[in-house]
Amino acid sequence: MTLGLWFRINGVWVALNGLSAILMPDMWFTMAGLEASNAAYAAAGGLGISVISLGLISWRTVDIAGDAISDYGKLFGIIHCLFILLALYQMFIGLFSGGPAYFNIASSLILAAGFFYYSRAAD
Repeated sequence: MTLGLWFRINGVWVALNGLSAILMPDMWFTMAGLEASNAAYAAAGGLGISVISLGLISWRTVDIAGDAISDYGKLFGIIHCLFILLALYQMFIGLFSGGPAYFNIASSLILAAGFFYYSRAAD
């Protein structure tokens, strides 16, 4: 595997998550045990566009980063660590629990580890 492949995998993964936030917000809210309001649906759509944008940035990083690709890899590793911290905080305050929380933590942990590991290898 290469760092470039991790960027592509990440791009697809987060873009699919963003698309699901737009097209299937009820699934997101139900899995988290939350009741949705109109404002929540609007927020899910905005989140979806933001996450799809992050997926596009991840996909294109391979083509535009050049020699700085390992620095971008570390940055994306940090981004996934922030998602892990958010999920842990939301679990701690009782907002988010169960399978979806653990799945989000596990997937972000795998992606963060891959970015950090292959960023070192690219240096």
